[in-house]
Amino acid sequence: MSVKTEENIDALKEELQTLRKQMESLAKSLEKDASGRAAGVAADLEDQFEKYQKIAAEKLQKALNAGNDGVENVSERIRQNPLGSLLLAFGAGYVLSRIFRQDR
Repeated sequence: MSVKTEENIDALKEELQTLRKQMESLAKSLEKDASGRAAGVAADLEDQFEKYQKIAAEKLQKALNAGNDGVENVSERIRQNPLGSLLLAFGAGYVLSRIFRQDR
């Protein structure tokens, strides 16, 4: 080979080595940036999860309170009119038994 060709090959090898180092540096830089962004997204998701968890807990408590109020209301009506409540329960049971009777 000629001296000029060897010099060109050596120059190309040096440029490739420099390019390799620059690519490694860029990859590390991108990795750090991506890690930082991922951590930020994870923190945002955690905050949103906690927010919606609190909202769900509040709504659940409201639903439980409404259910308890309904049970208390029915219990109070039964205490006020036990005979009427008994007749109503018997009538509802009779109607349901007629509707779902198997031997038609």
